[in-house]
Amino acid sequence: MAEGESIMDTSEEDEDFYDTMEDLYCEEGGPPATLQSDYVPPPEVTVLHVGSDAVSLGVAPSGSSVKYKLHIEYSCGTRGGSLIMDECSTVDVDGLSPGTEVTVSITRTAENGIQSTAACVSVFTEPVPPVSVTVCNSSSESVSLQWDTPAGEVESFIVACCSDRETVQELATETNSATVSSLRPGLWYTIRVSARLTNGRISEPAVTSARTSK
Repeated sequence: MAEGESIMDTSEEDEDFYDTMEDLYCEEGGPPATLQSDYVPPPEVTVLHVGSDAVSLGVAPSGSSVKYKLHIEYSCGTRGGSLIMDECSTVDVDGLSPGTEVTVSITRTAENGIQSTAACVSVFTEPVPPVSVTVCNSSSESVSLQWDTPAGEVESFIVACCSDRETVQELATETNSATVSSLRPGLWYTIRVSARLTNGRISEPAVTSARTSK
């Protein structure tokens, strides 16, 4: 057999081999199913609700018939945890600290152990307003109040005294009591008390009303 003929036969065999591989990868516009199964789509996560001690997250469907599990890891201040669950549309993380940043990481895992990249979300839980605000004394020109300190790392309280929807006085205190003075006699006042946390976040106010004596 001539040398040139031998070389021609080898080239034809190589071409047939590469044609076969090209058909294998390009058929129906993608790689073989065995390669496709090695890919796990990362979850698309949205924040549905944020409370004082819990966060609710939405997880979009994978669009695949493959059954995945969700691996959730979270941290909130010095606290944290993890859990594994079957894939679902809503993930609730509770037992968190009020007014604190919480970071949640969610990863999809296939039955063969292959994982997706993680989707991370960071939000602040809501601060808790002061508890049981009560008027303990009032005179013709002052009102004294006290309240219970709420959960969370509270630094101080903001007390706003309003009349006819206008703030007539505002003060800050590090204790759980305050006296609003220089008021007018015989008038009703709305008093709002908010908690300021060490990270600067301010709670919604706890509201009460009081009337100065005539």
